[in-house]
Amino acid sequence: MIAHDLIDLGYPRRLHLLGIGGTGMRPFAKLLAAEGHIISGGDTRACDDLVADGIPVTLDAAATGLPEGVEGVVHSAAIPLDHPAIQDARRRSVPVVKYARAVGFYSRGKSTLAVAGTHGKTTTTALLAHVLRSGGYDPSYLVGGNVTQLPSPGVGRSDLLAVEACEFDRSFLHLSPRMAIVTNIEADHLDYYRDLVEITAAFQAFSTQVSDLLVLHESLRETIGRAGGVRARVKTFGPSPDADIRILPMPGRSGFHVEGREFPMQLPGFHNALNAAAVLAVAEELGMERAAVAQALAHFGGVGRRLQMVGRPRGISVVDDYAHHPTEVAAGLRALRESLAPRRLWVVFQPHQYSRLRRFLPEFAEALMGADRVVVPPVFAARDGDEDRLAVSSDDLVSRVRGLGGDAIHISDFGGVIDFVRTQARAGDVVVTMGAGDVGHVAGRLAESL
Repeated sequence: MIAHDLIDLGYPRRLHLLGIGGTGMRPFAKLLAAEGHIISGGDTRACDDLVADGIPVTLDAAATGLPEGVEGVVHSAAIPLDHPAIQDARRRSVPVVKYARAVGFYSRGKSTLAVAGTHGKTTTTALLAHVLRSGGYDPSYLVGGNVTQLPSPGVGRSDLLAVEACEFDRSFLHLSPRMAIVTNIEADHLDYYRDLVEITAAFQAFSTQVSDLLVLHESLRETIGRAGGVRARVKTFGPSPDADIRILPMPGRSGFHVEGREFPMQLPGFHNALNAAAVLAVAEELGMERAAVAQALAHFGGVGRRLQMVGRPRGISVVDDYAHHPTEVAAGLRALRESLAPRRLWVVFQPHQYSRLRRFLPEFAEALMGADRVVVPPVFAARDGDEDRLAVSSDDLVSRVRGLGGDAIHISDFGGVIDFVRTQARAGDVVVTMGAGDVGHVAGRLAESL
């Protein structure tokens, strides 16, 4: 039987983090270490930044047990319960908790500002932390991405905590936020949820846990804002006259208008303007003036792997993006076409999960039609069963795109992808690599090869 899953993080503990190199676990490890906890960890990937910060990390973590003296184990959702370190913890009666529950423990006693939604959580949380830091509010923050403008670790002096609230595994139900943002709700993580109805119910349950202010995209006013049990005040944002914060685009420029005031931004795309409008609602609730918010937004340079400009070799713009859902792909391609006006827009899209590709195959093909040329490497497998692996492939996606009249090709390895794009791309083209898998390493290699 697993040890009672309660870890008091109110005073320094010796903790071991399994999957410490994950997007959420990595900043959490640094934050805990900065607050006096003694942290070690294990992962299958190198974590040089953690080691440089004095956090020992054991590679090939699946082969190792639990270090001596550990008082608690935190593991990511990807770590199986038969992991040797978890088995070791069971034998020693050491508490074992998932990452999401540990963040819930950490947030107790803090004024938590949570950002939820199918898309945009990382960017919106980073924007929120940046804006509040610029306004002198000095929050702590947990952001699952590389943000050069946010110091690491994310320890602030105030009791405010800005944190991503992920819907996968119902992780966000471990939080009890003072304020929360819900950017959008769509069908995703269908390897965990049955359908959109079940996903929406999870967001409704999350929203009932918010105490003061619930900030919603205007499309969610009925399904979430007026759901039973919601006790927080509701404020909506969006482009319609019915939105509490009505935003309008700035033609030819990135950013938005609210009641005649301009909010210029470096981040392209109206989806990022919507993210910023949600941040504006929270910042105003905390007492920040709109002029100060506008200034902070204008100086925010973005998050790594979120339409990140990698370089412009030979006049070819190389961009990297984390998009792995059809809506994200379509929004990213649209933003690049509007902001960079490419001669041709290329996308190297690596599907993330066979299960997701299988369920959204027509939608992915339609989204990729926003590019002029589409290159599809092999699918990145994660939590996929044999049925999904056998049911769909990158070739199927290429065939769908071609069936819609698009220019698409499947290339079986990243070396071949780089060689193909390097020989075919011309000055004035924009090449974006997209996906949540190891395609993230391709943009830098491509830029070097050009």
